[in-house]
Amino acid sequence: MPAGAPAIAASAITTHATQNPDPLATVPAPRGDRTAAAMREYFRDLAQRKQFSGSVLVVRRGQVLLRTAAGEADEERHIPNRPDTVFRLASVTKQFTSMLMLKLRDRGLLGLDDPICRHLVPAYIETCPKAWRPVTIRQILTHTSGIVNIQDLPDFYAKLSQPTTTRELIQRFVHRPLDFKPGTNWKYSNGGYVLAGAIIQAVTHKPYGTVLHEEITGPLHLRHTGYSRGNPPDGYAKGYFTVGSPAPPTNGSQAFSATGIYSTVDDIARWDRSFGADLVAPPATVKQAFTPQAPCPPNGCLTLPSTSYAFGWAVDRLHGHRLRYHHGLLQGYAAMNMYLPDDDIEVVVLSNVQETDTYGIGRDLATMALDSSDAERSSR
Repeated sequence: MPAGAPAIAASAITTHATQNPDPLATVPAPRGDRTAAAMREYFRDLAQRKQFSGSVLVVRRGQVLLRTAAGEADEERHIPNRPDTVFRLASVTKQFTSMLMLKLRDRGLLGLDDPICRHLVPAYIETCPKAWRPVTIRQILTHTSGIVNIQDLPDFYAKLSQPTTTRELIQRFVHRPLDFKPGTNWKYSNGGYVLAGAIIQAVTHKPYGTVLHEEITGPLHLRHTGYSRGNPPDGYAKGYFTVGSPAPPTNGSQAFSATGIYSTVDDIARWDRSFGADLVAPPATVKQAFTPQAPCPPNGCLTLPSTSYAFGWAVDRLHGHRLRYHHGLLQGYAAMNMYLPDDDIEVVVLSNVQETDTYGIGRDLATMALDSSDAERSSR
């Protein structure tokens, strides 16, 4: 995001110019749309029972079925959440980091099967630990490297509010033993995605946030999405463990390329819609981003229903329909991005209350969108 840009969007996605229509633009669902009405009733019930604080957007084939918000972005100042409020994305960040790596691979700056140390020494570590020598870029992006999840570090939460550097962050886990031999198992690892961000910086000689803007958020006009080493821009939603229980702030440098991006529901839906429009990367690259790379454990890759993991996306089916999604959880925030590519359905749920079932809400809304879509097909 360019310096000085406003933190909160002024309106939903619109067409930039009549002579050059925006292929990612959306329009409201027709007046009287039954699915949209059912979704509004569903959300109204959630809000009345105070079971949600945040923003929600559901888009089906370019039509907005639901765009709304509930709760407070700042409880102390009684500032309400709005559909255009900025939230931390937590681990939804990973799909952006993975796409950056795939785009840099396309450009010839790295290979997915490169050893990670080829790009980390000497910029971020003096020498490559013996355990890390066989670890590849593909493995850190698909959680099959065995590298520790930095949340497991004993001082992780104590330092979460403190500024750090990428090198300092890596030094905290570079000498820890692997959880398993690389390529032999699956275990979620934010440490691996921190290393991915370091590699992005090493091969481009630019900060992670700059590369994110140049490669994704700028070209796609995601004007309220970005990465900050400190806090997101003024006006972002403050985080809470539960309603009335504020969470300590997270310094962006600690979250980095694993969990550090901020955004709005409008921008995330626009990001999802870019895949089918061939705007973010060539079709073959987008297809690879969604292609299963590793099978999930029995309880799912994110301890949520999923059969396999792709590049920053969990892979599953919802009522027989292909589903790609990612959950996010960070001190004070919960997020969910669901994309059903065959149905052109995007469901985005961003909350500033950590104990929020964003997966359950997203699944309910996606099911409603699918049911109406299937009914339309059967009536033709």
